[in-house]
Amino acid sequence: MIQIIRDRGIAGILIGVLLLVFSKVFFEPVPDFIQVTYTPLFSSLNSSIEHIPNLSIFLGLAFIVLQAGLLTYVLNYHKAISERSYFSFILYILFAGVYNEQFYLNPASFLNFFLLLILERMLRLQDIGKNPGVLFLDIGTLMGLAVLFSKEAIFYIPIIIIGCLIIYSSSIQRIAILLLSVFMVLFLTACTYFLFGKFDQFGLFFKFIPINFSLNFSHWQERFYILLLIFILASFISFFHYQFRSKKITNKSRRFAGVFVLLWFIGMAIVLFQNLNLWYNMALIVIPLTVFSTNYFQDTTGKDWFKNLLFVILILSLANIQINY
Repeated sequence: MIQIIRDRGIAGILIGVLLLVFSKVFFEPVPDFIQVTYTPLFSSLNSSIEHIPNLSIFLGLAFIVLQAGLLTYVLNYHKAISERSYFSFILYILFAGVYNEQFYLNPASFLNFFLLLILERMLRLQDIGKNPGVLFLDIGTLMGLAVLFSKEAIFYIPIIIIGCLIIYSSSIQRIAILLLSVFMVLFLTACTYFLFGKFDQFGLFFKFIPINFSLNFSHWQERFYILLLIFILASFISFFHYQFRSKKITNKSRRFAGVFVLLWFIGMAIVLFQNLNLWYNMALIVIPLTVFSTNYFQDTTGKDWFKNLLFVILILSLANIQINY
């Protein structure tokens, strides 16, 4: 099975789409949870489409496919993986679509979308050489937009700054450009709300406590533990294979792996210490996990029969979680 995807043909994309369609066979609409925290902007978007039957589901599915395609393009174009591959498209759909909540438009999906655009800008930092100010402006602007759609995005701001320091020798001025562009997005948004007489709603962007400093097990279910275990094991195996076993990883890609580790770490922290948005935020682990797993399955070294077995087990395990929702 994995050899078909390695051949770089359109079969890789078709398999990913078929997996998404297959998951829909067992999909049953779930009610919106009252504990989910929306930003005012996302609430407005959500309320504008909720009166159209199944529109949120259609847009949610299209968004997953868009993100999978965007990640595949970014990784292949910037050679951030060992070889050009469609594995990232398939794995992203598998991991992002495992829970039924991900089939709806949700804040975590928007955050992932903006993170993918930010990663593309960050990858360009290693190629641009001098005067990367415009890229830092782009990164800050995208980060500001992410905050408007997902409250958890605010925790990614320091991670993005550290990532820029890892892949580019950034000066204080460039970091200031990044932070200033974030502020400008929020400032212009505040002005817009003020002009429409809704400035009090702007404060709701920041009026929340999304993270506790202790684990809360009361809202965790068996399916959460199973998926979390799959994520941790897949991340562990794939990352160490990515860093130490693959011989085709460039120094650029190996260095950028540190950024994906940071994204995985903050995503795991948000999931583990989050009281709200639990199922939605499982999607925040998908980007780094997809990158590491892609390199593991794409690499031709090792036993293909074993990788085929792991791939089938992965598909069946994730499908079982959704079937037994």
